[in-house]
This record gives sequence, C-alpha cells and structure tokens, in this order.
Amino acid sequence: MSEENGAEEVVAEVIEEQGAPDLVVTYSPSVISANFDAMEDSIRAKVADYEGAKYDLTKDESIKEAKNDRLYLNGLKKEIEERRKAVKREYNKPLAAFEKRCKEITSIIDGASDGIKAQLDQAEEDRKSRAMAKLKEHYETFAELLAPVVPYERLHEKQWLNKGFGEVKAKKALEAKVSAVARDWDTLKAQRDSMAHYEVAERELFRTLDLGSALNAARAADEEDARIAAMREAVESKPAPRPAPRRRAEPAVAARPELSCAWTVEIPSATRSQMELLAAALRERGITGTIKCKGVC
Repeated sequence: MSEENGAEEVVAEVIEEQGAPDLVVTYSPSVISANFDAMEDSIRAKVADYEGAKYDLTKDESIKEAKNDRLYLNGLKKEIEERRKAVKREYNKPLAAFEKRCKEITSIIDGASDGIKAQLDQAEEDRKSRAMAKLKEHYETFAELLAPVVPYERLHEKQWLNKGFGEVKAKKALEAKVSAVARDWDTLKAQRDSMAHYEVAERELFRTLDLGSALNAARAADEEDARIAAMREAVESKPAPRPAPRRRAEPAVAARPELSCAWTVEIPSATRSQMELLAAALRERGITGTIKCKGVC
C-alpha cells in the first residue's frame, strides 16, 4: 500500500502464457464522515417524548394525535434514509464504472471461449449421432423381423450414447432389451387361445413394450364387451311398448237440445256375444233399456 495520499495498489493475478499485461488497479479507499454522534443525541431527545406514549384510542382526537405523532417520527427517519441512499449512490459510482469496464473486457474472452464451446458441443452431437446410427444398424441386423414393428427409437436409452458407457456395452444392453420383448411376446402368445382380445393385447405390447399394459388392454376390452352385451340383452328382453289406446270420438254437440223418445230396435239375427258388445256400446253413450231375445238364445 502506498503511503502517499492513502492510495492502495491492487494487482489481480492473471495466468498468462503469452505475456499479456496484468490487471493493475489503483484506488483510494474512501472514508465517509458524518456527524453521527450529534445526530444521535438530537434524535434521542426528539424521540424521548414519544417513548412509552399511551393514547386513549376510544376518542377521535386521540387517534388523530397518535397518527400525527407517528407521521412526525417517520418523517425523521425518512430524512436520514434519503441522505444515506444518496451517499451510497455516489459512493458506488466508481465501483459500478470499474465493474462495467471489467465486464466489457471479459466479454471479449467470452466471445472466443463461446466459439470454441460451440464447436465442442457440435462435435459431441456428431459423435452421439454416429453412435446412435451404429446401434440402430446393429438392431436392424440382429432383430430384422422386429425392426419394422418396433422402431429403434422406442428401445433407445440416452445413457447408451455416453462416452463412459461404450459401444460394446450399449449393444449388449440393446440385445437384452430385445430379448425381453421376445420373452413377453412368448408369454402373451401362450394365452392366445384363452384371450378373447389377443390382437388388442399384442398391439399394445409392441406399442408400449410393457406386458402388463398389454394384459390390461385385453382386460379392458373384455369388460367393454360385457357392458355392451348386458345392454343388448336388456334391450332385447324388454317387452315392446303397448300401443296407446285410441281416443274415443266425442259425440257431436247438437246445435239445439234434442227430444228423448222410446225406440225399438229389431235385430233379425245376432249371437249373444255380439249383443253383449252392442249393449256395452249403448251404455257407454248413456243409452239404457232392455234387449230381449225373441228366440232361443
């Protein structure tokens, strides 16, 4: 630290291989002075009258007094806070300018570094693409019949492309996964004769590569069939609705009242059933009387 003017020289060590200059910073530590002691004495004296103050808040004038006192105290604090913030802004200006300039320079380094990173990232993506292409080719070779039904992408695991995993290990893991699919398929085929919806289960197996999901799909189809069959049986066993009775024609309303007379109706020939029907029809219309059979009935 320099003894003159209190200036302090700070050297930021930078690892260099080509002789670039070090970052040399010279600054003078700031000293902020304020009449804190006098201010504290003044504030204590002003606040003393309000410490432990009690107000009868059942009265409107006391509520107003309490609010005014609090407004006064908050005003004292606001004056000090505004001054503190103003000093802080001025104090931080050199630091803000220093940091801004440092970031402008380091952004030059970032630009070069980012360019290298982009190339490294692209090289890694290219390596993964080549590794995945090899695994896909291997799959389509040793699982020639399965490949059109189950694309390689459904079997792929991200960790197979990691450098630490290795191509040989990845191929063995792929083969193990294909073998598991084959075993599940054999298990499913063994139930074919007893499974009403085998095709549904088989399709689900090759879609999800999950035997449990395949069996659940077949079971769900069975349950759906049962619900439809129950509905069909209920509909077919339900009796046909009876036709609604025809409404009896209302007798015509005469324009004027008619006179009632005694009538004799001669029926040359009729069975007893026919006459009973005739009598019933007459009674429905309010006609009463006697029907006699002249012969043997």
